[in-house]
Amino acid sequence: MIKHDICKALYALPNGVVQPRRQPMVMPIAFIIVGAVLLTMYFILLNKDTEAPGMTVMVTGIALLLYGVLTAIMRIVNRSNVPYHVASKSYMQYRERYYDRNQQAQIIAAMKSGNMQLIDSLKTTNISALTLAEYRTKDGTLTALALYEYAEYEDRLVDDVAIIVMGSRL
Repeated sequence: MIKHDICKALYALPNGVVQPRRQPMVMPIAFIIVGAVLLTMYFILLNKDTEAPGMTVMVTGIALLLYGVLTAIMRIVNRSNVPYHVASKSYMQYRERYYDRNQQAQIIAAMKSGNMQLIDSLKTTNISALTLAEYRTKDGTLTALALYEYAEYEDRLVDDVAIIVMGSRL
C-alpha cells in the first residue's frame, strides 16, 4: 500500500523518466556460481586434514549457494516491479523512516520546499506514527517522498507525493 502511491507518482513523470521494471537475475546467479565454485574447491582441491579452513570454505559456499537460489526463486515468483531511473541506469532505492506526530508540520514543510537536509536532520523513532516513504536514485538527483499517518489500523497518505529533482520540487 505504501509503495503503491509513490510508485504511481514516479511512473507518471513525463518522458518515461522512471519506468517499472523487474529486478535482474544477475546477482542471484552470481551468488550461485560463487557458492558452487567454493563447494567445488572444498571437495576437489582442499586437503581434508586441515579442518578449519576447509569447513570455512564449505560453510561459506553452502550459504552463498542457498542465498542465491532463494533470491532467484523470490525474483521469479514475485511479479512486482521496481522503479528504474532511465537517466542514471539504476534501480531506485527504497527507504522508510518513522517520526513522532508532533513533527508532521516540519516534515510537510520540508517536503514542499524540497529541503532534504532538514528531513535528514530530523530525529527518527521506532514507532510508526508517521511513516516517510522514500525512493531515491543512487546519486540523489531524483527523490520521491510520501508521508503516511497510521490511523484506524491503516496507513493514510497525509499530503501529496513530493517529487524532488536536484533539490527543487516539481
